[in-house]
Amino acid sequence: MSDPKLHHYVPQSYLARFGRSDMVRVKRRCPPKTHLANVKNVAAETGFYTITDDNGMPSTAVEHELSRLEGQGLAALRRIDETGMPPAVGTDDRELLCLYLAVQMARTPRKRTGSLFGRNVTTYANGREVDLELMTEYLTRKHLGHPPRAAEAQGAWDYYHGTRVMNGGNDPTHDEAVAVTLGSVQVCIPYYRARHWRLEISRKPIFLTSDAPLVLWRPETPSDAYQGFGLEDAREIRFPVSPSAQLVLVPGRPGASAEEVKLSRVISCNQDLADSCEQVVVGHPDRAAALDRVQLSKRGPTLRFNSGPGFRKNPDGTVERMGDILHMYTTRR
Repeated sequence: MSDPKLHHYVPQSYLARFGRSDMVRVKRRCPPKTHLANVKNVAAETGFYTITDDNGMPSTAVEHELSRLEGQGLAALRRIDETGMPPAVGTDDRELLCLYLAVQMARTPRKRTGSLFGRNVTTYANGREVDLELMTEYLTRKHLGHPPRAAEAQGAWDYYHGTRVMNGGNDPTHDEAVAVTLGSVQVCIPYYRARHWRLEISRKPIFLTSDAPLVLWRPETPSDAYQGFGLEDAREIRFPVSPSAQLVLVPGRPGASAEEVKLSRVISCNQDLADSCEQVVVGHPDRAAALDRVQLSKRGPTLRFNSGPGFRKNPDGTVERMGDILHMYTTRR
C-alpha cells in the first residue's frame, strides 16, 4: 500500500465530476485569478491527515480510510446521475451519502481552525507572553485582518489560555486536531438523515463546486453580525453533485424528490458557495462564464470570538445571570 504525501480534503474523484479529463478551471481568493488545474493539485495539503501511530511513526491510515469512503461515495453519486433522483430513505446509498457528507463537512482546514488556534498564536508569539495586547495584535495582523472589538480579543484570550489549561499547559497537536474534527462525524449524521433530500437540476450545466463544497444556508438575519448557525438551524444544506445538479437537504419529512430549477437559482447558489469556500471555486474548463460571474472577497468565513454576560432562563420564567461566557462561531462569508 503506497503512502500518499499530498492529502485531499475534497476528493479528487468528486472534483473531476466538474471538469474534463481531470482538468478543472479554478478561481482563487488570493491572488484573485482564474487558471486551469489538475484535480490532484486542488484542495490538498501535504501530510494533512498524517498522524503518529502507536510506534511513534508517521501513519497515513486516515488518508487510506478516507480514500475507501471516497470510492464508495463516487459510486453513489453516479447512481444519482443514472436515476435522476436522490437515494430513497432507508437505502444503503442514503446512509452512505449521510456519512460522505458528514465527513466532507468535517475534513476541511476550516474545521481545524478552533483546534489549532492556540498553536498558531503560540507560533506567532515566538516566546513573547500571550497577553491581551499580543492577542489583539495577532487577531489584527493574522486572524481577522482588522482590529478586533475588546470583547473579541478577550474571548480569544480566554479561549487560548482555557484550552492550554485543559491540555496540561500545551497547545493541541496536529494529531489531536485530526481526531477532534473527524470525531464529530457520527454526531452529525442524524441531521442529514432526518431531512428531505431534493435534487435540483439545471438545464444549463453551470453548477460550481469548491474546496468547501458543503454549504449551510439560511436567509440573512441581523444575528449574523454576532453569531453563527449549524446543521440544526440551516434552512438548506447544499452539495453540488455535478455541473447539472445539486443536492439540497431541507427540513421536513424525510424523503426524496427532484425538480428543475431556474438559472437564477443556480447563479445564486454558486455565489453562496463562493462566499463560503476556503480559497478556490471550481468549474468546468470550457464554461469560464460561470466562474467569472461569482465574486470572491479576499478573506472567507472566519472563526470569531466574543466574551460577555450570560443569562439562564429558569423553569418559572425568571432570568438569572450566569457570569461571563465565551461564544465562538464562524462567519457565513
